[in-house]
Amino acid sequence: MGNAPKISVITASKNRARFLRETLDTIVVQTFKDYEHVVVDGESTDNTIEIIEEYRNRGHNVRWISEPDRHADEGFYKAMMMSKGQYIMLSCISDGYQDKNWMQRCVDILDNDPEVSLVYGTPQRMSEDGKLGKLTCGRYLECSPPQKKDFFAYWLGTFTLCPENTFCVRADVFKKCFPKFEPTGDFLQNHALLAFNYNFNTNGYLPYYLPVIASYGRTHHDMLSISLVRLNREMKRQYKAATLKHKNDFLAGKHTHVFRDGNSNVVETVASEQLGRYRKRILHYYINRKAYLGKRGSKRVRYQLKKASILLADLFSR
Repeated sequence: MGNAPKISVITASKNRARFLRETLDTIVVQTFKDYEHVVVDGESTDNTIEIIEEYRNRGHNVRWISEPDRHADEGFYKAMMMSKGQYIMLSCISDGYQDKNWMQRCVDILDNDPEVSLVYGTPQRMSEDGKLGKLTCGRYLECSPPQKKDFFAYWLGTFTLCPENTFCVRADVFKKCFPKFEPTGDFLQNHALLAFNYNFNTNGYLPYYLPVIASYGRTHHDMLSISLVRLNREMKRQYKAATLKHKNDFLAGKHTHVFRDGNSNVVETVASEQLGRYRKRILHYYINRKAYLGKRGSKRVRYQLKKASILLADLFSR
């Protein structure tokens, strides 16, 4: 594979050895072999390092360090800085890939479409004992979300996220959009997934969805502390507020949106005469976002009232 693999899979870990073998096995069975696996461990006290060394001694391209960090996202940042691949994929220590061809599928898109910066698929939930559950946005398998440039209006209307345990992204783009974790209370510095998605979309990079159940995300009883749940709730509130502000500023012409290719070159600038069309599309997605995301909608009367309030708010904001 040489010193510069095509893909770097990055993982942050701490005391999750009970899931580690299963996660590693879903990576080593991938049909695509030109990858490295970078693991940053937060000084685990279980046998995490022993298992990683076991796989490395079996010839798998695994590199690792073990040192203190504040949380998993900081571990992912360190792993990102250690990575050498052209593309980056994230794999949480308790998650894994379901599709053995997932790496190959992502590489095929990114190698052949220079406009696309990120490829993502559908994740599935898994219980602590390994039972598969609901799909996240399973509706996408039958009706794909808007692709590439059309995704921008969809994102502004639905606040949707490209799931981190499925996506494969160009390394240069990932490093530009990933937060640096300064000690502030801003979601852009404290929540990797939210900050990355916000930076990715506001900077005009283009995603591409593949209708494949790509991975599973495992829930377990010790995955989040109460304090972290509260922090995540606040970070999501900030993310939604920032996205709404970006939408309003964009539609008001306070800033011009540009689309970029995988090399960060500007490929299109949204003209002012296009804003009316964007307003209609964003409003449509906003009103119907639960349906687009595959979530249960409100009762009819409540839905109509909500729709009316959104339309009035949009009218008065012009």
